[in-house]
This record gives sequence, structure tokens and C-alpha cells, in this order.
Amino acid sequence: MAGGDFGNRNGGGSAYGDARFWNGGRFSPDDVRQFRNELRQWQNDAQELRNRLGQAGLDAKELDQVIRDLKGLDSDQNFVDPANLLALQAAALDKLKRFEFGLRKKAESNNKEELALSGSDEVPAGFRTAIEEYYRALARKR
Repeated sequence: MAGGDFGNRNGGGSAYGDARFWNGGRFSPDDVRQFRNELRQWQNDAQELRNRLGQAGLDAKELDQVIRDLKGLDSDQNFVDPANLLALQAAALDKLKRFEFGLRKKAESNNKEELALSGSDEVPAGFRTAIEEYYRALARKR
């Protein structure tokens, strides 16, 4: 994402999956505040991406679902059960990963088509002389 990440900054999963962030199986008020701050950043990043995709004329229905899931995470009820919050976060992350994979796949296939359909072997006149000289120089070396 543009400025945030949906997983642990230490590489995978959620920082909230670590028991040291729980206070007797519950999040402390500081943990909740931190998570909500990060969640807002994730929502902003996702919305920014959604806007850019819209400007590029790409369909972002899957990303809309991720944004809805992220908004759903910001509920007091989710902070009662850390395991439930982690499961919801993992589900949102999984949807985001699938969306990203599909977007990359589409981008790669579009790039290949553009390369395959690039046109003729015609060389612009300004470069033709330089290319001919290059091949003559190669022939002289042999």
C-alpha cells in the first residue's frame, strides 16, 4: 500500500497476535488506540488506491470489499475477543492479497500484449543510418 501495511512490521501476521500486546486476553486502551490509528491509515491507503484505480479506469469491486472489511474492524465489539479481531484482520488481508495478485496478473498480461502488438519492424529514418553503420562496424571487426 502507499504508506501502510496490513501485517506485522516484523514480517507477517498481526502485531496483535503476540501475547505481550494483550492484557489478560484483552487489549489495553493504548493497544486499541494504536490499532485504530493503524486501521485508519490502512483505510486511507486503500481508499487512495481505489481512487487511483478508478482514475485508470480499472474495476475495484474487490478492493471495495476490503475497504468495507477494514471499516468493520473498527468496532468496540472486535476488541473484546482478540482471536476474533485477528481472524477478521487475516480475512481482510487475504482479500487484499488476492486483489493484489489479480491486479499484478492483469498488469503483466497487459504489458505482454503491448509488447507483442508493438507494430512493425520499421526503424525511424533518423536511426536507420546509425544502425547501418553499427552493423558495418561489426562486419569489419570479423
